[in-house]
Amino acid sequence: MVIADTNILIAAMRGNSIAISLLKKYKPTIAISIVSKIELSVGATDSDKKNAVKIIADTHEVLPLSKAIGEKALSLVEIYCTPNRRLYMPDALIAATCLEHNATLITFNTKDFKFIKGLKLAK
Repeated sequence: MVIADTNILIAAMRGNSIAISLLKKYKPTIAISIVSKIELSVGATDSDKKNAVKIIADTHEVLPLSKAIGEKALSLVEIYCTPNRRLYMPDALIAATCLEHNATLITFNTKDFKFIKGLKLAK
């Protein structure tokens, strides 16, 4: 399973050819976190954008949060939030979802995730 980060989905919605190619490459195995669906919905302020979010959600499995994912996200924040680095809540939840499902993450923001032990990032 591959989980698409929100930034890949937004870029694809905006017509970014690299994002579109990545989504096509991994299409049969792509899922999204409910966190990404929420983030996309925050930006969906008109009917076209709302429809695009609905299509994404209907096309890919949307993985819910669970107690295990929440606890893993908290653990990641406790480990990786330091004076020199921040792991923000949405990223922690998406990373925890990947870890819980033994999934690979596709993201344009590898710097936000590359330090997380055990997290697989797509190339």
